[in-house]
Amino acid sequence: MGSYDPAPPPPYHGRVRRALMTARDDEALIADPAAAWDAAAAAWDDFVETGLDYWRTEVHGPALLEACGDVRGRRVLDVGCGQGWFSRRLAERDADVVGIDFSAAQIANARRHEAAHSLGIEYRCLDATQIAAHWPPAHFDLVTSCMALHDSPNSAGILAACRQLLTPGGRVAFSIVHPVTAGPHSRWEVHEDGHKGARCTDRYFETGPYVLNWTMARLTTNWATPQWHLTLSEWSALIAEAGFGIVRLDEPRPTSEQAARNPAMTPAMRIPFFIVFALRVIA
Repeated sequence: MGSYDPAPPPPYHGRVRRALMTARDDEALIADPAAAWDAAAAAWDDFVETGLDYWRTEVHGPALLEACGDVRGRRVLDVGCGQGWFSRRLAERDADVVGIDFSAAQIANARRHEAAHSLGIEYRCLDATQIAAHWPPAHFDLVTSCMALHDSPNSAGILAACRQLLTPGGRVAFSIVHPVTAGPHSRWEVHEDGHKGARCTDRYFETGPYVLNWTMARLTTNWATPQWHLTLSEWSALIAEAGFGIVRLDEPRPTSEQAARNPAMTPAMRIPFFIVFALRVIA
């Protein structure tokens, strides 16, 4: 989609957010996020592979790759790999990649892409909090996660498990939606011409799960998935508790050239939509 949506979506991938919910359908999604992503697998694969997820291909995806540094010959675990988009970017840079996800349907799509164009990637359907039972300690040089940790109710447990599998001096690089601008109680002020004005954030410190309806105008199929909102302080704390130090963080944004090609990106030049963490083992 190259035109501007008159009904403005929220910043991350154009998704429409709902506040913390208690409805039965939303409770079911929150209770079983893997099932939610199973149900969305076909639509998600189309969204990514057709280039409609331009935030991934043009903004936060390249920023996460930069945070990974030189991956040639490195053993990399890609957590929450989905249908394998970021795993493939790593393998194209000569990394030895294993991708894992809790959604069997997403892994099936990742394996299908691997079969069509082999890059030597191994995919497994696993609960990321249990990965230490599947590989020996110090097995990986790098752990990555592209816009996935906020889709889990236990990101702290995932990071702690990743710590067990990393070599001494091992690194983690992950991206998430920006907690300040992507909370469940954030909204846009909309001008009369439909363009986005200021981003209004409230109740930032009310953390927990909420449900996203993916209903952007450029989609032909809609779906819903749960997400867990944490404050920046909470992310910092769970990173430290898992035994990592923050080496760098980045708030990627589109270039003026990208925004000129796709005006829907323009608001992301004013405020951050995403955040990328680069971590190193310290304890």
